[in-house]
Amino acid sequence: MTKTRLAALLLSVGLLLITSISPVAAATTFNVTTPYPSVTVQPGNTVTFSLDVAVPHPERVGFSVSGTPSGWTAYVRGGGNIVGAIYAGGATAAAVELSVVVPQTATPGSSTITVTATAEQGTRTLPVQVIVLGESGGAITLTSDFPQLSGSPTSTFTYSVTLANTGTQKETYTLAGQGPDGWTVSVHPASNAQALTDTVDGGATDTLSVTAQPPASAPAGAYPLQITAASGGQSANVALEADVTGTPALTLGTPNQVLNADVTAGSTGTIALLVTNSGSTVLQDVAVTATSPTGWTATFAPTSVATLQPNTSATVTATVKPSSDALAGDYDITFTATSGSTTATVDIRTTVQTSPLWGFIGIALIVLVIVGLLWVFRRFGRR
Repeated sequence: MTKTRLAALLLSVGLLLITSISPVAAATTFNVTTPYPSVTVQPGNTVTFSLDVAVPHPERVGFSVSGTPSGWTAYVRGGGNIVGAIYAGGATAAAVELSVVVPQTATPGSSTITVTATAEQGTRTLPVQVIVLGESGGAITLTSDFPQLSGSPTSTFTYSVTLANTGTQKETYTLAGQGPDGWTVSVHPASNAQALTDTVDGGATDTLSVTAQPPASAPAGAYPLQITAASGGQSANVALEADVTGTPALTLGTPNQVLNADVTAGSTGTIALLVTNSGSTVLQDVAVTATSPTGWTATFAPTSVATLQPNTSATVTATVKPSSDALAGDYDITFTATSGSTTATVDIRTTVQTSPLWGFIGIALIVLVIVGLLWVFRRFGRR
């Protein structure tokens, strides 16, 4: 073999060895790295750095953390536990995490925390940066495109509310709704009607569904509703409004619930009527009229009730006069209460009795007849 061929052979073997060894050597150089060395966080949250530890030979690697601001907490985690050291080595890097707990009172700004790894190969340091946002850097917001709805007391008011997490961390929010006494208000994520909380990624939004049910007796008016989302020391509110239009309704009866009355032919009688606003809106100018037999008259005092609030009553006195030739017996009179297009009716059976004057006149006639007969017997009986 010539010297030239021998030199070429040795060169080829050397290149092959270099090619096969260098990737392993490069991969097993002692080092500590993280893919995201600078992270932004809001006060009251925990930020996590993924640490990749590479060691050329299996051995123990210890950790220490320095530069933690006052009131902060920082520790290394591995396998779900807080660790002070790991056993690692070879071509595969061991993965651990640095967790940094930022208190709610943290001052906005940048802080540098250093992780120190110590092994037989020496010491390696890894500085990481935590940037704390101020209040303007991230917050909770609640908004609604249609915060004001109207309906009757039997309606269910349904609102769509947008929950925005303008911070950088995933947050879980507690949801709550409050309304006037007697109202039932519920808040939940639109995707889950049973959930009482909502988890939203940093910089993301979610839709909440709000339902409000008024009591059946709720009078007409505007009712405020308050929706709240809270996480940690932060909270947000949105004001909603339910406008109850009210339902008009009237009932007509008597104070003692007796639906009959007595009157005397040729004279007048009074009947007390009770007008009640059984609806949920105010009634104006409530008047009572009567449908009675021919020749009868009816007047009312007062002639109308100017204002009748929900769930309140007013008494109207009807003065009824039968016709002069009304025969004794029972007659029906229909009374009607009216306010706008709302009406109520009640039938009163009226018994007509003859006047006692006719009885006196009859007795007087009988007496006159007897006196006349006596006079005739006395005058002509002597002959």
